[in-house]
Amino acid sequence: MPTYDIDGVPVEFPYDAYACQIEYMRAVVKALESGNNALLESPTGTGKTLCLLCATLGWRRHRQESVTHASRSWEAQADANVPRSVPKIWYSSRTHTQLRQVMAELKRTSYKPSSVVLGSRQHFCIHPSVSRQTGPRQNAMCRRAVDEHKCGYHTGFRKCGGKVSTALKDIEEITASCKEANVCPFYKVREDAKEAELLLIPYDYLIGTQTRESIQVPLRNSILIFDEGHNIEKSCEENASFQLTQKDISGAIAELEDAFAIVEAGQNNLDAALPDETDDMFLKSVNIVKCHLLALDDSIRAQKLVTDGISEKRILKARGSYILELLQRSSDRGQGVSSKEEVKHLINVVKKTISVLTFGQETASSGGLYLDKIQHLFSTAFKLASADLDHHYQVLVYEDSADADKRGAKRKAVDFFADTALSSSGETPRTLCLWCFSCSVTMKELMQHEVHSVIITSGTLSPIQSTADAFGVPFPVILENSHVIDPGRQLWGGVLTAGPDKVCLDASFDKRQDLTYLRDLGSTIQRIAAVVPDGLLLAFASYAQKENILQAWRNSGQLDEINRVKPLFEEPKGNTETKVLLEQYSAALDKKPSAGVGGAILAAVCRGKLCEGIDFTDRQCRMVVIVGIPYPSKNELKVVLKQDFLDGKGSAGDGRRWYQREAIRAVNQTLGRVIRHRNDFGGVLLCDQRYARGTGLSLVAQGLSSWMRPRVSVFGGFDSALGGCRRFFGTTASLELSASPASGKNAGSGSLGSSRTASSSSKRQASDSKGPSLNNKGKSRSLSILSALWRGEKSQASAATGSPASSASSRAPATPQAVPATPQAIPATPQAVPATPQAVQLQSQEPRSAAALASAPAPAMQSAAGVQRARGKPGGTPSLALAMDAPTSRWLKAVEALLPRMELDAVRQHLSASQSEATLIATGQAEASDVKLMQSLRQIAESLLPEMCFDTPEQEKRRESLVREAAQLWPKLLRPLWKVAVDETLKAHGSSRKIWG
Repeated sequence: MPTYDIDGVPVEFPYDAYACQIEYMRAVVKALESGNNALLESPTGTGKTLCLLCATLGWRRHRQESVTHASRSWEAQADANVPRSVPKIWYSSRTHTQLRQVMAELKRTSYKPSSVVLGSRQHFCIHPSVSRQTGPRQNAMCRRAVDEHKCGYHTGFRKCGGKVSTALKDIEEITASCKEANVCPFYKVREDAKEAELLLIPYDYLIGTQTRESIQVPLRNSILIFDEGHNIEKSCEENASFQLTQKDISGAIAELEDAFAIVEAGQNNLDAALPDETDDMFLKSVNIVKCHLLALDDSIRAQKLVTDGISEKRILKARGSYILELLQRSSDRGQGVSSKEEVKHLINVVKKTISVLTFGQETASSGGLYLDKIQHLFSTAFKLASADLDHHYQVLVYEDSADADKRGAKRKAVDFFADTALSSSGETPRTLCLWCFSCSVTMKELMQHEVHSVIITSGTLSPIQSTADAFGVPFPVILENSHVIDPGRQLWGGVLTAGPDKVCLDASFDKRQDLTYLRDLGSTIQRIAAVVPDGLLLAFASYAQKENILQAWRNSGQLDEINRVKPLFEEPKGNTETKVLLEQYSAALDKKPSAGVGGAILAAVCRGKLCEGIDFTDRQCRMVVIVGIPYPSKNELKVVLKQDFLDGKGSAGDGRRWYQREAIRAVNQTLGRVIRHRNDFGGVLLCDQRYARGTGLSLVAQGLSSWMRPRVSVFGGFDSALGGCRRFFGTTASLELSASPASGKNAGSGSLGSSRTASSSSKRQASDSKGPSLNNKGKSRSLSILSALWRGEKSQASAATGSPASSASSRAPATPQAVPATPQAIPATPQAVPATPQAVQLQSQEPRSAAALASAPAPAMQSAAGVQRARGKPGGTPSLALAMDAPTSRWLKAVEALLPRMELDAVRQHLSASQSEATLIATGQAEASDVKLMQSLRQIAESLLPEMCFDTPEQEKRRESLVREAAQLWPKLLRPLWKVAVDETLKAHGSSRKIWG
């Protein structure tokens, strides 16, 4: 496996790394080595998860070796700068589905750390009764089953939990292993987390104080990684905020009354629920908490609200510390909460009440859902000092609309009680909010745990400097990485300011209903779709905009015209409908068009499921078209308050800058659907004049990802944009890159393309099964005849010269020529094979006979990475040494400039195999295979002549010349077979290319 020297740290990587991957790993190592935080943006398709895992685990292994060495040296122990401990790694992503993908990437590496995936009981519980519950009720029922020894899985965990391993397993694998061993998965992962080197966890669990503390694993000296970090800012703010309705208070009071009734009636044995408290003490405490909640309800109702001009709601806005005044106010029905001691007592009573409700589950139905909200309210409000609340928070009280509160969980009908029917007076219900508008609150709390480093990474963090500023903690290491693709050849981008009829494309709220705009926008989509092959993702700024525009096109008949070019599929709101839609979309892509370019259109919404949660691969998305700018809803109260908050806290305009940053981040996330891997290609088009400023990009468009921004041009007219788009796809639409996976239909795991069809690899397999052929006026000439002729010719030559009949001996052996390794590679020994395939060091060998050459094993090759190398350990030896003649070496050197690494490695492998097979045939060996030779020739032709090619005219000529020159690499009588392989490849691709003149 290739090993790279990253600033003195050996990092093993499963493939030959691209330059951008080396750069990414260098940034990770730099942050870890210095103990600093890092903010790393790397485009989708650059393998950032794999790079992050390898760099972090490689650095940790290196640190472990240093610590071990220091423990054996008195001098090192006396040096205060020598590390004494090895950090634990917390790897977090947004969902468990994404963590499953992280685990799959980890299994591809050489690193095998002790690891565990963490989650809630909802993910891990396998108890037949408890697993059916959710939230606080499930937690309390679990504790009850454990305390009463009624959970056989927990008993199994205590007896034989150590026999089950959680390392290198995702949630499903852990659960299956534990269930088979009769062990509780939830308690098993919690136990293993204490000693694990790598913990995988959703980042909401990591940033949430309550959930994090329940894991009972300290963060001190830990590395915290937030993958898919473009959502972390919002998650941090939501975690530090709360929102409470008056009906939530009513539900909490009803839960207190349920618990009171259970204890008072003595319905259950409550010793386990109230181990340190008598029934009378508990009942008294419940009444006190109930009075606090009644006082809070009166305090909310007493606030004077005014009508807001933007949202048209009756609201009260106040500084953050005003929440303390609301909670401290007393009323005729109860007393407020004025001290942290009272808060601790209140939270303690709430926890005991939830336990009582669980033990009395026959009479209590809600299980403490609303009391859990009350607990979150008081713990959040009293966590910070008044000055910090003012600096990071705002209080909002607003009235709901008449039917706004019909949603929520089902609960017991408690609103008919005289003293708790909080909404029975006919007054409009109100909501109390304490909204955090600074993610720095959560980040600073994490830093207070003395963590080693915080690494936040994503494909879309731009504009990255303002993102770094928003976190409120220093990020000394910042990276805006390049892409693995060549954007100049594989990406087309543009801003379109006007449609075919020269109507200004502007989706501003006051212009989006203009019929001339809607008509010209439809014409734009129709004509662009006609020149873009395969799938087109049409992204709108909001659901309302999408529905309005599509309805207008239906009414005018324009949607029918678009459907005649490409069928249009509209994003639904439900998950089940989404899966069905994606299957229909994939089927439309697979359907062969009777005319035109075929394909389909997927109408989606920025920030929606399809624009953020689905992995579109290759032909599933050849172009992304964005209509409008996806600004957050300007009428949403939270958006209005945040802009006001930022303007008041900083300088004027900070709110507007945040507003624009949220919009362009959604744009970047949507545009990222178009390029998903090294050999992908496609286009992006922004249909709104607000992305342009004269002939350049506007201020908001300057926030486009750095790798994409230089490729996005502003088109003054529609014809020039259409011409550029047609030229880009016109030279590539009939071809596909050789390593590109094709479209699939499985959308169940968040990826549209998990089942592949029509890939180049499947075409190769189909081609390989045909066997060799040499067409001559409709006849086939057996390869065995050619080999017999060749053997006879070579035997005469060998008799004349006295040398063996050997293709190998007729060629001079390669002269050893040391090529310096790249700075990133660690040589296993001074003579080790260098890091890149382009710099393979040829090993000195004695000339070998044909028989010896034929009996030698084929060179070991990595299927995805190419040349295998030693790991950089003392005494290591390279696993591959290619022996080739000078013409072959020169030809391969010339090919390097045209082929991606993976394809170059495939050419090396099959060239070596074909030459060995030719030698076997020539010497009459029994194991000689005509079919194997032809297979290798076809594979080489497939790599040299991929379906998708981005050559300039000069490169195209050079490629064709190299194809012709390749014939010289085999004996003369076998060269016609190379021509057959080339012609068959071109025919299979539907190409009219003339290689042979």
